[in-house]
Amino acid sequence: MKTAFAKNPFTIFYIVFGYIIVFSVWWAFLLYQKNETAFKERVEINAIYFHSDNPSVTYINSPEYHQLEEKYSRQKTMILLEGTVFIVLLIIGLLVVRRILVKEMQVTELQKNFLLSVSHELKSPLASIKLNLQTLNQRQVEKAISDKLMNNSILDIARLESLIDNILFASKMEATSSFMSKELINISEVTEMLVKKLQVNPKQINVSGQVEQNVYLETDPTTFISAINNLLENAIKYSPEKTAIVVTLQHTGNAIAISVADQGYGIAEDERERIFDKFYRVGSENTRKSKGTGLGLYIVKRFVDEHQGSINIQHNQPQGSVFTLLIPVEGD
Repeated sequence: MKTAFAKNPFTIFYIVFGYIIVFSVWWAFLLYQKNETAFKERVEINAIYFHSDNPSVTYINSPEYHQLEEKYSRQKTMILLEGTVFIVLLIIGLLVVRRILVKEMQVTELQKNFLLSVSHELKSPLASIKLNLQTLNQRQVEKAISDKLMNNSILDIARLESLIDNILFASKMEATSSFMSKELINISEVTEMLVKKLQVNPKQINVSGQVEQNVYLETDPTTFISAINNLLENAIKYSPEKTAIVVTLQHTGNAIAISVADQGYGIAEDERERIFDKFYRVGSENTRKSKGTGLGLYIVKRFVDEHQGSINIQHNQPQGSVFTLLIPVEGD
């Protein structure tokens, strides 16, 4: 059975937080009381000396008393102000610490989910490949079945290759601030190649392209391929079977626009910023069933950021999403 601390890791934080606040208030109260006591004692002492010198005048009505009262009144005000400022700053500091702890816990949870996803992503295609090879090795199967098993194995290997590439690529991005070695490439040809490659997919989704010819971009070829491939695979992953995906590339003025429009489940407004976070996956019931590691869109975002570009997400009609990458370039 889980303890209260295990169920709520912030229990200790709240206990310490409450203790510090109570202690601070108690300390301020004692200081205030000490000041009051010191004032009364000083009044009594001064009254004795004052009465001996001026027996006909009450000390409380004297200017000396009012000066002393004003002095201790200022001290009381200072204690209250300093105590209030200290407590306010303490609360702000503790809230900042709590926010950092929450962020760290979220990152830890995302990393945990990532490891579970990677484990599943690795085991599933490996098990499938193993089964296909065992079937081919132990039985005499027809050529059509043999070809199907081989094709399935090739798809599983490609899936493993994509997963490993994403992990290595994300690690490379984290390890260095400048991870791209730029050169001028024909991104029209590369985009058409990726569209053609993904036209063969398990969901029988119709992937088509509207690609402007001879569009060039100074970029890292490997990073560009990884970013666009991840964007397309993400669209396929979260789209129903036998739907359509349209890839558009065009050079407009001082920017290159690359759009991927799908007919998937769509993305909620409150998740559009978080989907580009490392390890994050959309949490709707439809998307939970899809496999993934939460690295694909992170790589896309890092690629766009490296070019100081932007990503727009819009609703597609009648359903789905449209991802548009805007890459700034020098005008012709």
